[in-house]
Amino acid sequence: MLILALIITGSSVSFIWFMNQQQSRAGGRYRSLVALHVAEAGVHRAVGVLEYGTLDGRISGRDWRPTRYTETVQVGPWEATFTLSVDEEPDGTRIVTSLGEVAGVSRRIRARVRLTSPVLLAALAGPGYIKLDGPPSATFILPYGTGAAILPWVHLMAGRAVWFSSSDVLINSSRVTLTTAPGPADAATARAGGWDSAAAIRVRLARDAILSAGGPEHPVDASQLRAFGMPIQDVVAGSLSLPAFPEVDREALHALAAANRQNVAINSTAGRYAGDGALERKAGSDYTGAEFVRVLSYLAAERKPSPLRGVIYVHGTVMIPAGVHVEIAEGALITESTVHIGWAAGLTISHSAATRTLPGLVALDQGRLIVAPRGSLRAHGLVYANRAIEVGEGATFDVVGAVLGNDPGMSFRTSATLTVIRYDPAVLGTQGLLTPIIGPLVAWISSWEEVP
Repeated sequence: MLILALIITGSSVSFIWFMNQQQSRAGGRYRSLVALHVAEAGVHRAVGVLEYGTLDGRISGRDWRPTRYTETVQVGPWEATFTLSVDEEPDGTRIVTSLGEVAGVSRRIRARVRLTSPVLLAALAGPGYIKLDGPPSATFILPYGTGAAILPWVHLMAGRAVWFSSSDVLINSSRVTLTTAPGPADAATARAGGWDSAAAIRVRLARDAILSAGGPEHPVDASQLRAFGMPIQDVVAGSLSLPAFPEVDREALHALAAANRQNVAINSTAGRYAGDGALERKAGSDYTGAEFVRVLSYLAAERKPSPLRGVIYVHGTVMIPAGVHVEIAEGALITESTVHIGWAAGLTISHSAATRTLPGLVALDQGRLIVAPRGSLRAHGLVYANRAIEVGEGATFDVVGAVLGNDPGMSFRTSATLTVIRYDPAVLGTQGLLTPIIGPLVAWISSWEEVP
């Protein structure tokens, strides 16, 4: 019996020791998880300050650069703290580091945050008129990906008017069957997708802007448009004017193109084809207007031309000849003047998840974007013209990202066109946009990771 008692006692002690060890490990794991969540709370605190300003109101969020800012939060029985530091990279990206600590356990998170204009919360925006044509035109503005569900984005944002050319404009209409191609976050082999139901439209207007049907002299309200069959959900009139449109950092985008060596083979062959020695020897992807004409001429002559790749920068106008189709893979087209896509011509700019924050197309200075009748533009990323965007009869305009036409007159106009814009919140992190100097900001966490 004594031996049996000793065995039972030893087993009990071992069991108690084992349970204590398990409880200790479980407690450690729990505290570690709490520390991680506290660090996450610190990142969100930093994002709030960057958007809205510091607690004392003396420093704007744009200028907030703490090296060691600490707050205490109560988590159950513990007092936890997060400690923040904010650094800025040359392109304006803020690097937020947050250390969460609780009960002797700490974890650290580092996040990349972009600050941009609230205009990029709109799928289609312009400081002037946005004119949408009636049948056979059809316009679809829909969310892309899961991120849009948690953002206060709007479908249309106009400074003067959202102008429906007639009362029978088809916008997000279930009467039209829509099929879309894969976006940047979809697998390259994904099949084209269909949309089963229409989404209601949210509109943001400047204070004196109007909704109109038939012409700017015929103002209407949302209830009238709903009676016409348009799925208008909310119309919000804000401040006197829209937030400032983002400024483009052309030097940064030009540097990306100059360093892009992915088109050396095309440059070499196009240079030989045209007898242009400078183009033949060109290593980068920044072109004069004349050089890019020669590149397009060579691609047009090829039966199955290779796509251009990466960021392309053109010091001048880009005119894609009638019937010619040009593809830019994993990149962007940046021009210092107008982009004109000719009759039955096409331009496709595609991204993957790795290049999702590149812009799609940017027309600087007095640049417009013109898609001629029966032409097509299919682009991933931000499509931005510093003047008007015009889409001709029978054309296709398909963007996964956002569209900004910065002309104070006619910002965007369609004519018997299929227009599809799938708003991708990744445009908030678009590379090559400068942080606005004044006005409201929107912060976008482009990535975060745990660091030692």
